[in-house]
Amino acid sequence: MIVTLAGHVDHGKTSLVQALTGVNTDRLEEEKRRGLTIDLGFAYIDDGAIGFVDVPGHHRFIHNMVAGVASQQYALLVIAADDGPMPQSREHLDILELVGVTSGCIALTKCDRVDDAQLKQAREHIQSLVAGTFMAQGPVFETAITETESITPLLEHLRSVNHQQQATQSHSPFRLAVDRSFVVKGAGVVVTGTVHDGALNEGDEVFLFPSGKAARVRSLRTQDRPADRATGGDRCAINLAGINANDVQRGNWILAQPHHGVTQLTLELNVLPHYPRPVKHWTQVHAYYATSHSTGNLALLSNWRLAPGEHTTVDLVCDTPVCAQHGDRVIVRDFGLDMTIGGGRVIHTEAQSTQRRRHADRQAQLQALAADDNADALNALLKLGPVDLSAFQASRGLTAAAMQELASPLVLVDQWAFDAATWRSFGEQALAQLKQQQQENRSAPGLKKNEFKDIPESALSQVLGELLQKQTIEQIGGIYKLPSHAAELPDALAKFWKRVEPELNVMQAPSTGDLSKQWRIPQTTIEKSLKELVRRGLLIHVANHRFYLPSQIDAVKQLIVQTWPDTPFSVKQFRDHTGIGRNIAIEILEYLDSRGFTRRQGNERVVLKTGLR
Repeated sequence: MIVTLAGHVDHGKTSLVQALTGVNTDRLEEEKRRGLTIDLGFAYIDDGAIGFVDVPGHHRFIHNMVAGVASQQYALLVIAADDGPMPQSREHLDILELVGVTSGCIALTKCDRVDDAQLKQAREHIQSLVAGTFMAQGPVFETAITETESITPLLEHLRSVNHQQQATQSHSPFRLAVDRSFVVKGAGVVVTGTVHDGALNEGDEVFLFPSGKAARVRSLRTQDRPADRATGGDRCAINLAGINANDVQRGNWILAQPHHGVTQLTLELNVLPHYPRPVKHWTQVHAYYATSHSTGNLALLSNWRLAPGEHTTVDLVCDTPVCAQHGDRVIVRDFGLDMTIGGGRVIHTEAQSTQRRRHADRQAQLQALAADDNADALNALLKLGPVDLSAFQASRGLTAAAMQELASPLVLVDQWAFDAATWRSFGEQALAQLKQQQQENRSAPGLKKNEFKDIPESALSQVLGELLQKQTIEQIGGIYKLPSHAAELPDALAKFWKRVEPELNVMQAPSTGDLSKQWRIPQTTIEKSLKELVRRGLLIHVANHRFYLPSQIDAVKQLIVQTWPDTPFSVKQFRDHTGIGRNIAIEILEYLDSRGFTRRQGNERVVLKTGLR
């Protein structure tokens, strides 16, 4: 269990840690000289079972305080009896709550310096301070550094809480927020921080954010003890091989898989009730996230300003990429006032904005993404349309195994997912559209691919492919139709078809120029009628001035498959085997290349498909 101390400057946090552990966590010379905690300090007891994070109390070092807090930690709010709650007592309590800490206790220090009346008054002020917060039911322990026995009840309480805590399983890859980086002679680069998610083993490969560099875990320590595995909530030190001291610093992340960073975070923002003014759209802010920091702006999604105490969804647009995901907590401070505005939970992340912020479709998506349960969020999104699983996995911070489990009942097309009911409706919708066209216009040959309405482009090819495979529909010359449908031709076109079909029912079909000379009809007139027959699926436009019956193209495909099923063949071989002239042979083969039936490799071709469609 990691215990985070919080409280106003000079209220005795460091002295209390020393009384609990015997360790002075002020390690910097300036801290010792000034008697003031500037950076994070750490100490452990009970063979590392309980660790303490001593954070700065001065408002000038609030960024260091935020760096020491994680939602899995247990809070120890330190308040001096002679001062009572002070400004940083409130701000630290606010930050603990905004970061997502849910349990803690209060240490009332310096009790030996006050009389009973002051002690009573301090308790009353504390109750007023914590009312309505997660600390409202937290026990208060009266302590004095000069009275050793006063520390014992607090210590017993922390050991009891640690005994009751249970580890939770994470479905996210390993992430550690770096708060220190240094070099150990003979070992190399060591980083320390709090494990936010996942697990790490000795020997694993990890990646640095933001540099993207890879490193290997040479050894591990958790809670200041040698370990071969680190898990969520641990205070961890990692000895890394493959990088140098300049590659990593506070604010970086150690990750199990690479992360390219995001600049837009959608937050459920809680504005503190005592923030002194409304928050306007595009307010410039400091954003603190674990050990990371970025400047940025708040983009409001509904009104143009937020009142103190208001809770709403906003976009945080960061000036530098951050390594955030769903469920993380962000603290937002005013750029000019040096005050905490509020903070909240990340519900979605994007590399950059891809939609209008206030569009109704995006608002519906964000409402779905607000669900904590990954399955609930995914199911809600699927009701709105196809879901990009790669983006969903990245935003939610899921392992590949967890994402695969979520996607198992879905229909997948590349990175897009559809629920089974929606997918069935697409097929039904395509059939219904074809039937409607057949009923309304008997002369219509069918529908081109781009004429199917309201079926997402990402799904259309596979939907039509499945219907073709089941022989529920047919495709001729790029036209999709019902098997029972035979388009009725207008009289003039029917007469032309009767005349041209026998002429084209040969292996070497004549060009439109040849037909024009033979029939003494303008070539443009012939081609206009031929293209109309192509539109109706009766002909295939193979090349400029060259049209073929679908049955003849099928025959050519069958001949190729039978003759050269596994071996390359040349134009000369094809010409000699079919008796087709060289130029026409080239036209046919280039057409088959364009349809993915064959592929040219130098002066030869290979068969890619064995089917006729």
